[in-house]
Amino acid sequence: MNSREKFYSVLDGNNKEINMKTEFAYWAGTIKQWLKEGLPQKALIAEDITDSESLRGSKPLSDQYVKKVDLNVMDYFKLDSYLEKFPFDLSPMLETEVIEENSNYKIFTDNFGIKQKIYKHNSSIPLILEYPIKSREEFENYKLFYDKDFKKRLPADFDNLSISLNKRDFPIRLGGNPFGFSFLARHLMGDYTYMINLYDNPDFIKDFNDFFLEYVMEYFSVILQKIQVDCIFIIEDVAYRSGSFISPEMFKEFLSPNYIRFIDYLKQFNIKNIFVDCDGKINELIPLWINVGVNGLFPLEAVNDIEKIREDFPYLRLMGGFNKKVLFKDSDKTEIDKELEKTYRMIKKGRYIPHIDHAVSPDVTWQNFKYYRTRLNDFIDSL
Repeated sequence: MNSREKFYSVLDGNNKEINMKTEFAYWAGTIKQWLKEGLPQKALIAEDITDSESLRGSKPLSDQYVKKVDLNVMDYFKLDSYLEKFPFDLSPMLETEVIEENSNYKIFTDNFGIKQKIYKHNSSIPLILEYPIKSREEFENYKLFYDKDFKKRLPADFDNLSISLNKRDFPIRLGGNPFGFSFLARHLMGDYTYMINLYDNPDFIKDFNDFFLEYVMEYFSVILQKIQVDCIFIIEDVAYRSGSFISPEMFKEFLSPNYIRFIDYLKQFNIKNIFVDCDGKINELIPLWINVGVNGLFPLEAVNDIEKIREDFPYLRLMGGFNKKVLFKDSDKTEIDKELEKTYRMIKKGRYIPHIDHAVSPDVTWQNFKYYRTRLNDFIDSL
């Protein structure tokens, strides 16, 4: 079976004797570190990629997209391709403007108009300095950037790419960052403005989501009419380690209607895997997502009881869940083996693709990763 066939077989629950050997992504700085620690070099990392950027654990869509894909770890362990991300641009397509830059950091406004600071040699998320939308008036002005010329949002080689992708042997996904029914608003407003407006100006938030839902459906239709994608990602990140910061009532009022409309729209394209990407403790959110038609979750961070989730929701499609902290420098093989035993039990129950959540950080040593990945591959081979 190729990677795409394995992806469907595992998540459909058709064959518990098959699974995928795959990883989501790695910080570029992690790969650079591992090359010094013993990882054989198969491919160079582009010089303009900073340590904090991630390299995906998937086959590239074409030669044009190799730059952001890791080939070193994939080749060493003969890994299956993860879900490669089909490029989409939901920004207002503003010009990036560098405000300040030195050898340590860069301050700039991105194509969304978000002013942020990134550090060049540390693997961390950007520091947001200013958001582009703080009021309804700013939102109304922001909308003017969104015309219906979707061609400019497609890859330059879209026609040829769509033909080649329909013959592919690896899975692809559409969506993800920043598309989500709370995430996109928070991406453009910030958490504080979003939360305040849920109470003070609920129609503003609903109008925001309605506008972008309509836009995304028209935009995605151009892609989905040409390419059969294997998975839709919706990013939310509405939970921390103690639980959700969106109440069930708020979820039902502000998120559910958009999920229902969007998932109903997807049915015409015969997409079987609809995943939500949400960090944190998500147990109270899972029934809400299932009720609106979501059938898959990623990641499954260590704060969650992944085996309890599988017990409570046996048909839910799951990816991720291996706790990378057991692979840090001071960990021993006993800790790694304990985490692997849990992973083995999950694999045997089906509809689960194991891998480390998020991009693998430089905290993970090459020797520990090598031990984990070799043991996991051997278990999958023994199924």
